[in-house]
Amino acid sequence: MLNRIGFALALTVSLLPACTDSADELATDDATVGDDAKADASGGTYTYYFVQPDLRACVSPVCGGVFYKLANGSSTTCLDGTKAAQCYAASVDWAKLGLDDAAIGKVNAAPDLLVRATIRSKSWSTGKYAELRPTEAWLPQGPNAAAGPLAKIGDSGIRCITAPCPSLRERKLNSSVQANISELGWDDSGASDRLIETATEKALSSDGIIVAGYRYSNQSTKARTVTQFWFRATNEKQCFVGGCSGQVCSEKQGVITTCEWRPEYACYHQATCEMQSDGNCGWTQTTELQACLADPPN
Repeated sequence: MLNRIGFALALTVSLLPACTDSADELATDDATVGDDAKADASGGTYTYYFVQPDLRACVSPVCGGVFYKLANGSSTTCLDGTKAAQCYAASVDWAKLGLDDAAIGKVNAAPDLLVRATIRSKSWSTGKYAELRPTEAWLPQGPNAAAGPLAKIGDSGIRCITAPCPSLRERKLNSSVQANISELGWDDSGASDRLIETATEKALSSDGIIVAGYRYSNQSTKARTVTQFWFRATNEKQCFVGGCSGQVCSEKQGVITTCEWRPEYACYHQATCEMQSDGNCGWTQTTELQACLADPPN
C-alpha cells in the first residue's frame, strides 16, 4: 500500500515542470539481437521487435507478410545473417500468445505494435523464408509518436517514507542496462487522466508497462518522460448489461438488482458496456454519457 501511495504522489509531481538531464544511461545504442536462450525468460527484456504489415502488392510468400525491426536498435539482424534497417518475415505464428480471435484482431490492427518473438525459418514451395513467432504482444496506448529509448517499467522493490522515492525500475529493451527511477512524467504522452491511472496500476503489476521517453531529474533522483506507452495484450472479458433498469455493466450475465428508478439510469440505455483499459467491464465514458449523467432526463 505504501508503494502505491508513493507512486501516486510521484505521478502528481510528474505533471509539473522538471529539469531535463542528458545523462541517460539508456540512450546509448547498445541494443543487440535477442539471444534466443533469453527469449523465454519470464519478464525478460530481450527479443523485442516493432512489427508492421507488408502492404506490397505481389505474390505470397515474397510479399504479404510483416516487416520487423529490433526495438532500440539502429539495425536488425535478418534470418540470413545480414543487417538491415528492418527485415521481412513471410508469416507470423500467433499461437503462443494464447489470445482469442478478438484479441488477435486488435493485435493485427495496432500501429506501432511491439512483440517479443523469435525468428525461425519456414519452408515454402518457392524456398525458405523467415517466420515471426511472438510470445508476447504489446499494444500502444497514447495518441503521440514514440520518441526516446524504450524500457520496461516495473516495481523496484524499494520502499521509502519520503518522496521522491526510486520505487520503479526501468530496464532497456534488448539490453542489460537498467536504472531505478522515482517517477514517470506524462505531459508528452497525450494520455487522459484515466489512462494514466491505469498505467500507474499496471506499472506495478507482474507484466509492468513499456514506455518510450527521455531522462530528466526529479530533485536528486532519476525519472523518465513518457512519449508513448504499451500494455500487454490479453483476452478481453465479455461484458453484459444487467440490473432491473439496465444500469449495471459487468462480466456476469443476468445480474439482478432491486427495481428502484433513478433518472440517470436512462443515460445508460444508449451507452456502451465493454471492457475498459483497466481490464474490467464498465460503461465507456463518452462525452455524451458524461453530459447525460451530469444533467439526466426527468
